[in-house]
Amino acid sequence: MKTSFLALLLGGFALPALADVAVIAHPGNDLAALSEREARDIFLGRTRLFPNQHFALPLDQASPLRAEFYQRLTGRPIEQIDAYWARLLFTGQSSPPPQLPDDAAMLQTVRANQDALGYIDATHVDGTVRVLLMLR
Repeated sequence: MKTSFLALLLGGFALPALADVAVIAHPGNDLAALSEREARDIFLGRTRLFPNQHFALPLDQASPLRAEFYQRLTGRPIEQIDAYWARLLFTGQSSPPPQLPDDAAMLQTVRANQDALGYIDATHVDGTVRVLLMLR
């Protein structure tokens, strides 16, 4: 009885697993792929350039996918990522990527901006963007 109650209690707090996360760029971006380290450096503001030395504009999401993305990319919970950005913002070193509301807005913005780098649920990838990295 105790075991079933505990399982029921814990099961109520479990989050559903999300699909793969696709890191996407404008279709005109000439990169074939992006490593996890390169993506991490761009999304954490350590560099402002793609490996081909073109300007990179990382875009974030204001959705539950954001936590999943950073967990998969950095291995850290979103609270640590938020603290990281708060520290950089407070010291004037950098500011976090602009946030878009969802996958549809991300797709639209990446399609319209050659420098954009974003992420979406892999099930929403279409032929109008280039996938540079898949986070599983």
